[in-house]
Amino acid sequence: MGNGNGVTAAISNAAGSVGEKAGEIGGAIADKANEVVAAAKKKAAPVIRKAKAQVKKAEKSDAGKAVKKAVGAAKKKAAAAVKAVKATVAGAKKKAAPKKKAAAKKAAPKKAAKKTVKKAAARKAAPKKAARKAAKKAAPARKAARKPAARKAPAKKAAVRKPAARKTARKVARKR
Repeated sequence: MGNGNGVTAAISNAAGSVGEKAGEIGGAIADKANEVVAAAKKKAAPVIRKAKAQVKKAEKSDAGKAVKKAVGAAKKKAAAAVKAVKATVAGAKKKAAPKKKAAAKKAAPKKAAKKTVKKAAARKAAPKKAARKAAKKAAPARKAARKPAARKAPAKKAAVRKPAARKTARKVARKR
């Protein structure tokens, strides 16, 4: 039991031989089946020929001709019925179509007016958009230049505001 490779090799060899045997048996069965099928075809050939001859004979007989005529007439009637149904459907569609067209004509001016308004608004908005874009592109340079000045400004504004607050207080005091 120490050598597992020998066991697996024996099992694989056994499986291979079983597969070969099954193939041989299947081939023999197929050969026999082919022989049986060929024999059955030989035996059935005369019967098949007789049946085909009888079908042709029946088609050429008066009854066969009557059946053909009946089938043809039924096909024609079916085609006529289909045409009639299609015509009624087409007529119904034509009657419904003018109503739709009238509604479409009424709605068309409204749609056209809306479109022109939208186009005009778009035309007006286009220069504004271009100006905004240009402003956004130029804005970073301005912001960079303004930032240092903005930092210094609050001290000055605070100094300027105090006297303004005093002036308003004096005005209020004078009015009283």
